[in-house]
Amino acid sequence: MNLPDLKHGLAAMAAAAAMLALPGHAAGLGGIVIKSALGQPFSAEVEVTGLQPDDLLTAQTRLGGPDDYQAARLAFIPVVRQIRVAMETVGSKTMLKLSSNAPITEPALNLLVEFSWRGGRVVQKYSILLDPPK
Repeated sequence: MNLPDLKHGLAAMAAAAAMLALPGHAAGLGGIVIKSALGQPFSAEVEVTGLQPDDLLTAQTRLGGPDDYQAARLAFIPVVRQIRVAMETVGSKTMLKLSSNAPITEPALNLLVEFSWRGGRVVQKYSILLDPPK
């Protein structure tokens, strides 16, 4: 191989590597906003960030189950089964609404929230401390 061919090959490899390193479009989960207190039905919101409008067509969300907690090396507390998560569009934002019908009496919770769409999947752990009502 002569020098011009080698330079051309290296330039092509560098361009390909640069394209691979470019960040792709990816959704993510923001922080959790707790709207309830200890001893009340659970209520919280999480904003979905970076979601494209057509991603909503395939988007799904759920809370992790016992196997997910075991894989994450977290203790699964059965009260987590009482909490539901639903996706809701509020204006231009996509929000995950977490709620329970029954009061939550556990002062500390770890929630594993999974959000998936055609382009990927993200699992976020939220550690929550519920304060008594004021």
